[in-house]
Amino acid sequence: MMFTEIKQLHEALPLDASLADYQRAIEERNVLAKPTQSSRHKSYVHLVQLYGLDAQKPLFQVMRRLAKDQPADLPLLAMLCVYGRDPQLRHSFAIIDSLSPGTVLPRVTMEEHLEQGFPGVFSKAMKESLAQNVNTTWTMSGHLVGRSKKIRALPTPGWAAATFAMFVGYLLGLRGEILLNSVFGRLVAATPAQLAAHLTTATSRHWLRLRQAGGVIEIDFSQLAQTE
Repeated sequence: MMFTEIKQLHEALPLDASLADYQRAIEERNVLAKPTQSSRHKSYVHLVQLYGLDAQKPLFQVMRRLAKDQPADLPLLAMLCVYGRDPQLRHSFAIIDSLSPGTVLPRVTMEEHLEQGFPGVFSKAMKESLAQNVNTTWTMSGHLVGRSKKIRALPTPGWAAATFAMFVGYLLGLRGEILLNSVFGRLVAATPAQLAAHLTTATSRHWLRLRQAGGVIEIDFSQLAQTE
């Protein structure tokens, strides 16, 4: 998920930076310290594909705002943003989700899983690279640990990561208990009760409106998801 690069951009640019501002920062100012103009441009293209780099895009805008409020959650926030935009990462989570903590995940297993999801799309070398990249992403987010041997672990989300996970599901139209029990909760390894507690914290910080009555929960992110 190019976490080092997105962290550098997050620290270097203001929240209201435009896509053009990101391009100038990467290609002209070289804030990512890339060695050649070609590598700067490639980094810019890949980062746009993964994140959008546009304050007008809700996923990216809210990710950056939450990361400013809760910097420690940036790895999970970045993963969730990329998960919303990258089909290979989305597909790869199915195998991560199926593993119990402590289970070893060989790279070849991830390669086979990616082939099942995208049959005949990637060459052998590309599958190896893709499997390594998605495993690195899941390691950065806390879902895997280890360098050469990847082992299933559970991330520890703060209120910001849990809130963003629910926001991603909200953008897809999920509401109430369905949202709390969706894959987005599992992405941050939080139970519905834990998510509700995190959302209560987010409510106190004016990120959303949360109402619970008679066993019904209503999560309202409309103030973050305006059409404009």
